[in-house]
Amino acid sequence: MLGMAHRRHGRTTAPADPQELKSWYLFAEDLERFFEHLGEPVIAMGHSLGAVASLLVAIKRPDLVRALVLIDPTILPLSWMWWWFLAQKTGLISLVPIVAGSARRKRVWADRAAIFSAYRDKAPFKFWKNAFLESYINNGTEQTDNGTIRLCCDPTWAARCFAAYPHDMWRRIRPVPVPILLLYGAQSVALRASAAKRVMAQLQNAVVRRFEETSHFVPMERPGECTEAVIAFLKDIHMI
Repeated sequence: MLGMAHRRHGRTTAPADPQELKSWYLFAEDLERFFEHLGEPVIAMGHSLGAVASLLVAIKRPDLVRALVLIDPTILPLSWMWWWFLAQKTGLISLVPIVAGSARRKRVWADRAAIFSAYRDKAPFKFWKNAFLESYINNGTEQTDNGTIRLCCDPTWAARCFAAYPHDMWRRIRPVPVPILLLYGAQSVALRASAAKRVMAQLQNAVVRRFEETSHFVPMERPGECTEAVIAFLKDIHMI
């Protein structure tokens, strides 16, 4: 299993200028290049932004993808898109809570234990398994020259990632000629019920599993059941 870190997420050194990020299509282009580099069609699996990027690659280049596992892709309701477009065009997108909150995120900490203690009982980490939170912190931070710990993803870049969500996403979604598994949380704010229903209608061949009492972070909150669902799907389509 191989994974690709998105720009400014983890240890990547790819250029990540917030002023240059216009939409999530850049992440899909990066992923397309990654799949090309692997040299053979892949089982593409992603969560949130990673799921959206995987779907966009499969739509554009189905020759690169054998199957898709989409875990709570961030696909906002169609009814939101008009005001999202206006917010982007007027600059008001910076006032959207998730954008503004990301921009205020504390970046430098005394050590990783301090981050864990601060995050443990706060949203969105409150229901994560400890091992996931520890891995998230260990792989998403780096040590500075003066011994403190810094988030790899600069808050300015994180905020821009949210602000650059493509307002024309629904124009891009269409049937994909590969097997698809869609997993999502019933309490997700990234794939709400209305959007999930519309996605399922457009991806008619998708196998769908809804996790009750689960948020956007399906793998972190229900790791065992999530893993079982993926393995069962891949066995059913004879890919493992």
